[in-house]
Amino acid sequence: MRSFLLLLLPALLSLGVHGAGTPPPKTAIGTDQECVQCHPQQFQQWQTSAHAKKQPVAGCLACHGGLHSEAASRSRRDRTCNACHGGPEGAIVHSYASSKHGVLMRLEENTYDWTKPLAMANYRAPGCAYCHLHQGNHDAGAGVRADAMNREQPVPDGMRAVCRDCHAPRYTDRLLDNGNAGLEIGRKKVREAEMLVRQAAPGLDSGYQADVQRQLQTMRRHLQNVRLGAGHQSPDYQWWHGQPALDGDLLRIRGMIDEYRRKHP
Repeated sequence: MRSFLLLLLPALLSLGVHGAGTPPPKTAIGTDQECVQCHPQQFQQWQTSAHAKKQPVAGCLACHGGLHSEAASRSRRDRTCNACHGGPEGAIVHSYASSKHGVLMRLEENTYDWTKPLAMANYRAPGCAYCHLHQGNHDAGAGVRADAMNREQPVPDGMRAVCRDCHAPRYTDRLLDNGNAGLEIGRKKVREAEMLVRQAAPGLDSGYQADVQRQLQTMRRHLQNVRLGAGHQSPDYQWWHGQPALDGDLLRIRGMIDEYRRKHP
């Protein structure tokens, strides 16, 4: 019997320990299609996400890498997301890095057990994947969406639920509602600037119009900073790169229009 089992061992191993016909996990993965065969549900979730719809597509290997043994832990670390989202100096990454969560992550990330699931406060500081791919859902917009604070309506309950893994409901509601209120103040500043430009445009020459439009585009980027500051809870992006920058933009646009009118009475 012992010799018979030894003869069968190679065949048993080829079937894998997870059941007949299921191959054992590979140590190295070469294509996304190799992942889809064993993870069809995750693939379906991914297909509805921005990672699948935008170019360049961020597929399995882009986030999980080519080593099966590190696939989960690699995808949970911020460094995996940073390169595709503007890098360390880009507003998306930097607004998070300058928040309390981001500072804690930078100090403690090498002490975390990255094999733990992205749920129930398994990490003291939530990183990109913890909030945007909460509980392992491969649709990056299912929990915390990038545009959740860019709409003139309350923050969705699904987004608030992610914060409540670690924080009391009243605390998170207050922070998110205050963030939405601050974002609406920023929107009003942009709307005022757009109205000034619209009213003045017929009387401006092409050079001044181009200068004013460039300043208006800068103002819209600063409104984006307010949104990122509120979503990532970064005071720097709400109150340095955000609201004061919007005030400066509005003053500059007023000044450009007034200067033209003085020169062309």
